[in-house]
Amino acid sequence: MRNVIFLTGEDMLDVDMPIVKEMNASNSNQFNITWMVVLRGYGWFKEDEINTFCKQNNVNLILLEQLGKLKNPLSIFFHIKVLKILKKLNPDVIYDSFAGTPFLHFLRPLFLSKEKFVIAIHDVVQHYKMKNYMARTFYNNFLMKTYDNFHIFSENQLKIFNEKFKNKKTFCTPLYLKDFGELKENNRITDKKITYFLFFGIIRPNKGLDFLIEAANTLGKRYDNFHVVVAGKCDEWEVYDKQIERPEQFTLKIGNVETDEVPDLLSGTHFLVLPYRDVTQSGVLLTSYNYNIPIIASELEWFTEYIEDGSTGYLFESENAAELAKKWRSA
Repeated sequence: MRNVIFLTGEDMLDVDMPIVKEMNASNSNQFNITWMVVLRGYGWFKEDEINTFCKQNNVNLILLEQLGKLKNPLSIFFHIKVLKILKKLNPDVIYDSFAGTPFLHFLRPLFLSKEKFVIAIHDVVQHYKMKNYMARTFYNNFLMKTYDNFHIFSENQLKIFNEKFKNKKTFCTPLYLKDFGELKENNRITDKKITYFLFFGIIRPNKGLDFLIEAANTLGKRYDNFHVVVAGKCDEWEVYDKQIERPEQFTLKIGNVETDEVPDLLSGTHFLVLPYRDVTQSGVLLTSYNYNIPIIASELEWFTEYIEDGSTGYLFESENAAELAKKWRSA
C-alpha cells in the first residue's frame, strides 16, 4: 500500500477538498491517504468545518496552523516542523498545493527527495499587478525548474508551462465544481423588474472590477432596472469606491465571504460577472455553474474553454466596459 500525503494550504482548501474526498472514497486499499492542512489565519475555513468534513469522509487529518506573516523569518521554524512531520510519515508521494512560501522548498533537500513531490501549479504566469509579483514569479519559477512532476489546472496554462519547461511530467485536470450547500430562499430574485449581477471573490487588479463599475455607471444614466452586488476582500477598496457614481445601484460586502454565505449570495443573482484582464482558472465560475447561474465574462482563453457564448453565458471583449454594458443589456 502506497503512502500518499496531500499537503494543502488554507487558500487551496476548497480546491483539494473534493479531490481528497473522492480519492479516499475510491481508494480500494491501494493508498494510505493523509491530509495535512495548513491554516494561515485567513478565516476562510474554521477548524470545526475541516474536522467535521474529515470525520464524515473518514479522512486521516493532520491540522497545522502557521502563525505570523509569511515574510517573518521566524516562519522558517514552522517549515522545518512541516518537513520533519512529512519525513516521519515516510510518504511515497506528496501532492503539494501548499507551496510553502518562502522557505519550505529551499529546505526540502535536507529532509526529502524531490522525486516524492507532485507540485500543483495554478498560475504558471502571475496575474496582472499581483501583490508581490516579482517574489511570486521568482518562487514559482524556482518550483517549476526544480521539480519534475506537476498538476496543471487548465489547457492554456499547460501550453505555457510546456513551452517554458521541457522534459517535465505533467497532467492537466480542471477544478471541481464548487458546492457550498443548498441555495437559500431570497426575495430579491422574485422582483421580475430587476436584474441582479454579482461580482464576488478576492478583489485584485487582474479581475477588472473597474470595468464592471464603468459599465454600471454608463447604464445607470439611462436605466434603473438592474442592481450590482460586490462581495469579497479588497486591500484597496477606496480606489473602487470612488468610481461608483450611483451607490444606490450597488450592494457592497467588502471583506471575507464566509463559505456559508455563498449560497445566499448566489440565490439572489441572475448573472455572475467576470470582467477579468487575465485568467488562469476561476473558482467562482465553477461555483456559479454548480448552481446553474450563467456567466458574463471577458473573452479570454480559459473562459472560452468553459463558456459557450449565448448558451452557458456571454463573452465580451476584454478590458472593454462599453462592450460589457452591451452584454448586460442583451442578457
